[in-house]
Amino acid sequence: MTPTSTFQSPRRAVGVDVGGHGVKAVLMDSGGALLDRWSDHDARAEAREVGAVVERVATAVAALSSDPEAAVGVAVPGFFDTRAGVVRSSPNFPAWEDVPLRRLLRERLGRETSVDNDANAAVVGEAWVGAAAGLSDVVMLTLGTGVGTGFLVNGGVVRGARGAAAEGGHVRLPDGRRLCGCGRRGCLEAYTSGPGIVATAAHVWGMEERPDPPATAEALFALHAEGDLQAADAVGRFAVHLAQGITTLVHVFAPEAVVLGGGVATSLEQFREFLEMGIRGLAIPACAADVLPIRAAELGTAAGAVGAARIALQSTGSGAK
Repeated sequence: MTPTSTFQSPRRAVGVDVGGHGVKAVLMDSGGALLDRWSDHDARAEAREVGAVVERVATAVAALSSDPEAAVGVAVPGFFDTRAGVVRSSPNFPAWEDVPLRRLLRERLGRETSVDNDANAAVVGEAWVGAAAGLSDVVMLTLGTGVGTGFLVNGGVVRGARGAAAEGGHVRLPDGRRLCGCGRRGCLEAYTSGPGIVATAAHVWGMEERPDPPATAEALFALHAEGDLQAADAVGRFAVHLAQGITTLVHVFAPEAVVLGGGVATSLEQFREFLEMGIRGLAIPACAADVLPIRAAELGTAAGAVGAARIALQSTGSGAK
């Protein structure tokens, strides 16, 4: 039997971030040092089946640590019910409904395993050893295929009663009418995700009767960097929409920092001025006093895995700092 004192104070943790196109994993110590990393890439539909995901997590854990006392944390996309340990649904895994993932992982790995939403894990990672290191009140948005959000309040993750809280990507913009993937209209995600930015560019190109609008957000930002006027218009509109969404979140949480991650955020310097100008014009100063300048995520694609490791260390009482 493992001694209680050893179990309560693991010095290392494996964090695994499960995505629609692969698995990323890291080995962290309780001081926040990255000791090793591992990844695989498999976008096949069968790789997203529950049994396959459980096996991929097991492979990642085995590749990074042979220590049976190492903590294990897993980050997954979708609505994870933290009380029941069940993934209620997931956009990247459409066949997943009421999957008892925490139990399945614990049975396969033979040890306690923590599970959380990937955006929650990302904000925990950035607040541990990333762009918001040492802060207790943080709002993070990941701008990619969708808009993921995570909220840290007084050092704790906002999860809600059933793990379905912190869906900031679905706050409604003041004049928003565009259909979102969630089935509602006017959501922040419909305007500031990669596909949302492409839709805005198509609208601008159409007003100018200009053919061949950019097919990706990256292509739009490349045109913007070259001085293209229509691209500048589209990027400006995107920045206004993002400022509106962030202002709503800032008014609710009054955080110490707002962190932007995801692929779109790699172009932050192209729209920072417009974004921050919009926030200054919209936000109550007392709520937004600490959030400017907006911070770019520092952990990149490893944020979810790093945060999952941190959550695992916390859940096993390691005293990680």
